[in-house]
Amino acid sequence: MTWLEYLSTKRDMLENVMNVPVITINAIDTLRVAAECMVKNNIGAIVVVEDNKPVGIVTERDVTKQVITGDDALVNPVSQVMSHPLRVSTKETTIQDVFEIMLEHRIRRLPIVENNELVGIVTEKDLMAWVLRVSYEPNIPKHIKAVLDSH
Repeated sequence: MTWLEYLSTKRDMLENVMNVPVITINAIDTLRVAAECMVKNNIGAIVVVEDNKPVGIVTERDVTKQVITGDDALVNPVSQVMSHPLRVSTKETTIQDVFEIMLEHRIRRLPIVENNELVGIVTEKDLMAWVLRVSYEPNIPKHIKAVLDSH
């Protein structure tokens, strides 16, 4: 299969690379809770929800910026530091469109929604793994496959 043939298949839809389930916290939770949750789950960002609807995102960078202020910022609710409004996409979005969205808006994580409900998230790591997989298909070397399978 050629690169163009590959890109014309359904395999390049976001639903094939997004992560589920998404780790979330409530807007009233503290920045400490967000940081602890990110560490516990080995993730770099956490989606903020209100009434089960995604409203923002808190990243490692957001936590770091607050901590270096010297104040006890970790007791503040995440709603005070989260990035919002939240950029989202749908699982039917092509991966090429997601690259464009993330580059244009300088974001590294993109929550995926369906009917305003959070159904997944895609990160720059997910996209890099997709590029690696596509660039080697159909004959992915064993050492590359091991990296992709551990992702």
